Amino acid sequence: MPSARVLSIATLAAFAALSCGVTSGCDGRKPSEDPAAGKPAAAPSATASAAEGAEGGQRALPPGDDRFAAQIAANLPRVPDPVIQAPENGGAGAELDNDSFRDRAVAFVRQVAAGGDKVTCDLALSSKRPFRAVVMGFQEGKQIARGEASDAGLCVALKDAARRAVAAAGGAREALAGARLVVELPDHHESMVESVERPGKGVELVEGLVPVRALDKALLARRIEDGKGYLLRVIDPRHKGVHKYYHAPTDRFERELHTIYTASTALTLLKLHAYKPDERLLRLATEAAGFMMGMQSREARDRTAGGFFYAFDLERERPERRLVVGTASKSIFTLLELHGVTKDKRYLESAVLAAEWLISMQRPDGSVRSALIGQEGGTWKVQGKDSTLYTGQVLSALSRTYRATNNKKYLDAAARTADYVLARIAEKGCFLGDDYRKPNPISSSWAVQSLLDFAKAGGDQRVEQTVFRCADDLVKRQWRRPEDAYRYGRWQRSLSSSGSGWLAEVMSEVYHHCRKKGTEGCDRYKDAVVAAIRLLLQYTYGPESSFVVKNPQAAAGGVFWSVRDRYVRTDSVCHAMNAYLNMIGDLGDGPLLTLPERPLAERMALAAEAADAGLPEDEGEEAAAGQSGPKGDDADD
Repeated sequence: MPSARVLSIATLAAFAALSCGVTSGCDGRKPSEDPAAGKPAAAPSATASAAEGAEGGQRALPPGDDRFAAQIAANLPRVPDPVIQAPENGGAGAELDNDSFRDRAVAFVRQVAAGGDKVTCDLALSSKRPFRAVVMGFQEGKQIARGEASDAGLCVALKDAARRAVAAAGGAREALAGARLVVELPDHHESMVESVERPGKGVELVEGLVPVRALDKALLARRIEDGKGYLLRVIDPRHKGVHKYYHAPTDRFERELHTIYTASTALTLLKLHAYKPDERLLRLATEAAGFMMGMQSREARDRTAGGFFYAFDLERERPERRLVVGTASKSIFTLLELHGVTKDKRYLESAVLAAEWLISMQRPDGSVRSALIGQEGGTWKVQGKDSTLYTGQVLSALSRTYRATNNKKYLDAAARTADYVLARIAEKGCFLGDDYRKPNPISSSWAVQSLLDFAKAGGDQRVEQTVFRCADDLVKRQWRRPEDAYRYGRWQRSLSSSGSGWLAEVMSEVYHHCRKKGTEGCDRYKDAVVAAIRLLLQYTYGPESSFVVKNPQAAAGGVFWSVRDRYVRTDSVCHAMNAYLNMIGDLGDGPLLTLPERPLAERMALAAEAADAGLPEDEGEEAAAGQSGPKGDDADD
């Protein structure tokens, strides 16, 4: 039984397989969502479901994980059992470093899989406990093989696990020839995937991720180009709207286009155009705005004029009758930016109409009704729960509309909501929740961003001071332990890439405002963004991390949701890209951040001693959160 500490690929893959019959992750249907609650359903891939239960404890794996038991039993007798030979020099043993150990382990497994009579193993490591080895094969995003074995000798354990993996894949010599290998020693906290760029060699995995241990400006610039390519692929060629979900393990989009994600994509395209002028990007942004304005209600009789329909159903060829204040707010962001670039009055007129609708959704105390939901017979039902996300989005949108129009009506409306937010902070502190969510950093960051927008519009120093105070509160909540590459740069209670990207984007905005005001200590915000960028890059599909996807070229540059849920949500990419683009001009050319790995001998020895330890700090939170992160970890919905 694997220890509770290890979120191994073996554990994740086993539970993903069990869930394939009942989840959207295996048949390509879109993950469902409750936009008001920000609660995406799971879309597990081959590595996408951890073994934790709702109370944070670990569920038992199927005995032996016997999904391939029948194939192994039938085929193992015809898989060669080679003799293990030591190299002439006797092997490097404990002198191995981490990289060479992984290279040799993967190369040895490849030798065994090739089916020879003799194999050479130079992995003479010793341990206080037997080595439990797991060898898996992935092909076009699917797990096609798994073998497990234990032995006091590492070479024997790897050989026996590799033979069983070959048997699981059919038993032929070429059974794993076209597969990416994953090799794990779960009881020793070691996991690796076969490199695409260096076939037959190993790349480090940490809790299912290929970690980014060194960050510099050149790497960030490459990922900006990758992200741009991904965003261009999510635009529907006919309607010019944007999909919310891309399910990378099955290479499918959901059958809807979403106004808010179209707005977010267009805004990022405009940022990319400002970064490196490209008329194609500007054209695509204007086409996306055309889709958005086509989704805007113009019906004055039922008081919906100005709102934006949340989604367009591609199968029924019609909008969903749901008008969400967040959709209108973020559409305003994009329309105002596009008006600033093109001076086309249509965008300003659409934004002003949306602002009028947002005012109609305000309550007298400045709080905000979340949405209007269409009912049978054509009537509309108000969804009135309080959402800090929506409240912040509305405050930002009204503040930006005032700055674009200089119409005091919008500043007064923004002031009502700003007073409401400030009163909540005075009562609850900076770490906020709402009717949908417990206190969480996403809700809190929307309070920071919206009050920053209001401060820019009205120049209120009291509000500005609150922005910096609450931003500092968020900085203190960021995970910054350099020995933990899995979490470094993440915010506690923000488990998704969308949440991390949004927090990075907000901190980049706070950093620039701090610099503009000449305030001291602005680098604390910059450092928080750099740490978050490193985290986001290890959630980004690239050659080495794409072993769980069907079409690596289509997934490239996509920022997947979490370790457990490997689908890409468009806002994850947009928020990450916005943070990258906001910061790249302020970064030097040298190393920005380095997280060294512990020496192999030390790491393996510590793992052997601590394998039965309980969950580390924050691990129970992940377990309790389930596959899609906690409520509130949804920066756009």
